[in-house]
Amino acid sequence: MRVWLALLTLLFASTGAAEAPISLYDFELRSLAGPERINLQHFKNKPSLMVLVEPNCPWCFRQVRALNRLLHTCSQQFQPIGLGINGSRKALLAEYRKLRPEFPTLQASRQLRQALGDIPGTPFSLLVAPNGKPLRWLRGYIPDEQLQPILEQSFGFTCDNTSQETSSIERLSFAPGEAQG
Repeated sequence: MRVWLALLTLLFASTGAAEAPISLYDFELRSLAGPERINLQHFKNKPSLMVLVEPNCPWCFRQVRALNRLLHTCSQQFQPIGLGINGSRKALLAEYRKLRPEFPTLQASRQLRQALGDIPGTPFSLLVAPNGKPLRWLRGYIPDEQLQPILEQSFGFTCDNTSQETSSIERLSFAPGEAQG
């Protein structure tokens, strides 16, 4: 864990007085939606949440669903970007079809993976400032109702909760000892 924190510190810190900090927008990646390559500079000037996902990750599936809901609730406030890691292109494409993200999802390049260092697990999210500088990282699945205030506080915006719908099934809760089946 200490090695991971040291690598993350290097990514977040400037490498020298004359050099600019690393921008996560300085990469061009292959889209999982088609054959094109997408330059992340396209997302510059808007806060982003980059979520790293991998094949056969049920928590990644849940995180993408949460981001899809937040995208509707926080329309035009931030840009989610999916980054596929730890799998062949074929496996990542299959995972993309299962995830059905409503936001750009790209295959992380070797250079980006090297800049990020070892990822302790997925899903793993990075909150990125409009200039491409990482602001904060989040490890594991974070439900949309917990992620929304983190985004609002980190990026300084307010989401419109009137468009968010929760099904009656999602509202059900069971007291300890109650049958759920």
